[in-house]
Amino acid sequence: MILRSLWVWLRYGRRQIYPWLVLARAGWQWLLLCGVDRDRAAIRWMSTLVKIDGVKLTALLNDLIW
Repeated sequence: MILRSLWVWLRYGRRQIYPWLVLARAGWQWLLLCGVDRDRAAIRWMSTLVKIDGVKLTALLNDLIW
């Protein structure tokens, strides 16, 4: 039962961290690549930025400040 609970938390954590990892990787590729690959990295970066929930991020930062 503990292993199953751990697996659920790992999946939840992966879903929360995944957009940030893609954002970091695409941003790095955007800086280094040229041509069509650079355009693809820019599109990937922008589409990932849209997927990040700004309201939750703002609420988290507000909780950290106060």
